[in-house]
Amino acid sequence: MQQKLNFQRELFSKLGLAHPEIGLILGEIADPEIVLENLKKQLPQEKLSKKSLEIIRQLKINKYQYNKLIKKAPYNWIAKIAGFQPI
Repeated sequence: MQQKLNFQRELFSKLGLAHPEIGLILGEIADPEIVLENLKKQLPQEKLSKKSLEIIRQLKINKYQYNKLIKKAPYNWIAKIAGFQPI
């Protein structure tokens, strides 16, 4: 579970470095849908690069897998004891 959270932070860091105009804070975890909307608002004339779209896809997939994992037994007990929250 911690590995998925770290991967999520790493992806947000990559996206924040590629697009500093969206104002992502390093180590922050946000909703990928909101980040995509902010990118589209910041870059209305330009198309998003394929690399940025791939990172957002990975963010969505990782979020889904993490949230599914912490709901599944026996991981839900570990998540509750260790204090892991859904993304």
